[in-house]
Amino acid sequence: MTAAPAQAMTVAATVRAMRRAGAAGQPVPADEVAAWARTFMIQLYGPQKPARLECRPKHSAEPWMQAEDGDVVRARRRGLDIRALYLHPKAEKPTKAHRFRDGNCRDCGDGEFYAGPNCEPPTPTRDSRAALPFDPTWFRAPLEALIQIATHRFIGVPDSMKWKSEARYLLERLDQYDEETK
Repeated sequence: MTAAPAQAMTVAATVRAMRRAGAAGQPVPADEVAAWARTFMIQLYGPQKPARLECRPKHSAEPWMQAEDGDVVRARRRGLDIRALYLHPKAEKPTKAHRFRDGNCRDCGDGEFYAGPNCEPPTPTRDSRAALPFDPTWFRAPLEALIQIATHRFIGVPDSMKWKSEARYLLERLDQYDEETK
């Protein structure tokens, strides 16, 4: 599968990764399973303190009893199993629901079998042309040439009237833009 990311994964992303690994049917490295377990422990229980600590003798079926501070600190010496009980976090409502068609989500592409609760489409790739410099005044000369062509009627009368009016409108908009940006 993939290596663990540098930043902490969310519970939903971890579950989605687990479902994808299960759908692939390949063995999952132990390091990745440990990372999943670590993510669950940190994300679900890390920020909160245990609501209650309980103990009982190791390897016994006795009921769990309320643990004292000393029991927790010296659990190994006293031969005790300790468990921490947490208040479970509330389940969050999905921010965006999946839209499935033919077994796959139309937005994120996840299969219905392993899709998590939130639809997280991949970020769109940035258009490299957007970084190029652009100046609206570059359109002035071609628009004036179009008006000249339409005036001399090298094209049909209805087309020349249409292109002339549209080119004039665009030139007026360019003039307004120039006035607003100055």
